[in-house]
Amino acid sequence: MVAERYEPDRGEVNYTYLLALLDEVGYGGWVGCEYRPAGETRAGLGWARPWLAA
Repeated sequence: MVAERYEPDRGEVNYTYLLALLDEVGYGGWVGCEYRPAGETRAGLGWARPWLAA
């Protein structure tokens, strides 16, 4: 499935891998993740917990 406008943890693009790779190579800039939550906003932010805690 091609990525839609929902949470980045759905669809064809492996954002978990890409964000982890940015961490691995030491990228220190901002990453924008614009999307339209599929459900409630708070629930839709769950995918970002590993990076918000870092």
